[in-house]
Amino acid sequence: MRVALAVTIVLAAGVAVLFTRDHKVGQLLESRPASAAPTAPLPVTRLVALPRHDIANGTDPLTVTLSAPVWSGSPPPSLQPAVAGTWTISGDAEVFTPVSTLEPCSSYTLTVWARTTSAGHAPLGHRHTVGLNVACPSLAGLQQALAHLGYLAAKLHPRYLAHIAAPGPETRREAAIAAYRPPRGALVPDPSDAPPVQMGDLDETTKGALVVYQSDHGLEVTGEPNRDTWASLLSAETDYRRDPHSYTWVSVSESLPETLDVHRGDHVVFSTPVNTGVPGAETAQGVFPIYSRFVSTTMSGTDVDGTKYTVPDVPWVNYFNGGDAVHGYPRASYGFPQSNGCVELPIEAAHTVFGMLALGDIVEVNG
Repeated sequence: MRVALAVTIVLAAGVAVLFTRDHKVGQLLESRPASAAPTAPLPVTRLVALPRHDIANGTDPLTVTLSAPVWSGSPPPSLQPAVAGTWTISGDAEVFTPVSTLEPCSSYTLTVWARTTSAGHAPLGHRHTVGLNVACPSLAGLQQALAHLGYLAAKLHPRYLAHIAAPGPETRREAAIAAYRPPRGALVPDPSDAPPVQMGDLDETTKGALVVYQSDHGLEVTGEPNRDTWASLLSAETDYRRDPHSYTWVSVSESLPETLDVHRGDHVVFSTPVNTGVPGAETAQGVFPIYSRFVSTTMSGTDVDGTKYTVPDVPWVNYFNGGDAVHGYPRASYGFPQSNGCVELPIEAAHTVFGMLALGDIVEVNG
């Protein structure tokens, strides 16, 4: 005789219990409980790499690397202060590309959120922050920017064949890339008799040009590149806002008869005989930016014979090297050494020269 079995599965308190009924004898038989398969926990997402604290080039992307490919729903990191740019996923990494650049000479905070997750992983679980310090661009980049805008009388002669941007406006990103990665080479005076420039050095000619730029743009006049100066330079290069005046400097010749020439671009626009320092109080030769100016001031010091002097109301004064200045002073004659180190001009000539110069303009004294 065939025996029919009915199989019943009852879920009781989360345990599967198997019952069978023998229809002939009507007896319930209980089987052994079925065992549940354990579920393994997901591995936790790990941070493998963060950007360095010191960022040498603000135009370069920032990369945050995880231990496995980034889940598409993972929140992107954030930068404070905010920067225009885009976070994208590239395999195990989240990559930030700025529209132009992280601001030169600036600091940021990068935050990686606790909910950051790799595909098939549990979230990171806690927030990570890192401070970023963005370097100022190189001095060579500063010099090329000042030359491009007409504040430095020089042209770049590249060491290698390279694409040099033609005069004109640039995108802000192009200007920033040129600042952080300027072509190598030499800055050659243009015109040829302009004050010399040492590529990559904050020399006196470059300091003077920077002072003129800062003064023209309402910046703190420091003669040093800083955050505000670079923000202004990148903006000026984007709009190609050149110096509205021709590059101006003064050359002083100590060859007899001594003279002073005011140069504007290719032209000498004013000349006058002058007096420089006597032996023992010589006028130093070299390149000096004007660092202070007065319509009238009192001068005091000691003559070479030890005599003390105080002279009030010295007119049209341009200090360029310590206590040495280009200024007006009444003498019976001009054209040979008579001063205590200054460059003395006839009063009316000094008035004219004062009106042609500005803070930062170069005084170049030659033998």
